[in-house]
Amino acid sequence: MRHALSACLAFALTLPVVAQTLDTRPGDALIPVADLDARLRGRELVYFDGGVSHFYNDGRYTYAYDGGAGGYAYGYFEIEAESTVCVRFITGAARCDAMVENAGRLILITAAGDRFPIREVRDAGPDPQPD
Repeated sequence: MRHALSACLAFALTLPVVAQTLDTRPGDALIPVADLDARLRGRELVYFDGGVSHFYNDGRYTYAYDGGAGGYAYGYFEIEAESTVCVRFITGAARCDAMVENAGRLILITAAGDRFPIREVRDAGPDPQPD
């Protein structure tokens, strides 16, 4: 799964942001914009493959591949309607994914319909200071 998520993220970085039809399953619950923002801002989401999404309070975003051993992607995030989280990366690439809850667990759903459950949600700590 580690390679699947990394490959999916790397491929998606080259795609433009487009509206997606959300591929939900029974039990998936959409999360209203304000609630999703409150659940993500200032948090880290840890995936089962060791990847970590950081949603900083000031709107910055980083993705640490394999806990940082595989490198980082940097950008800025926004929470949009339909449980959608959009990231504009500093490279100019952008992507939007859905974030739903099912049986008490957050799940990221890509535009392609791939599902990545979140293993752990934790406090991201203080925002790093710009250099």
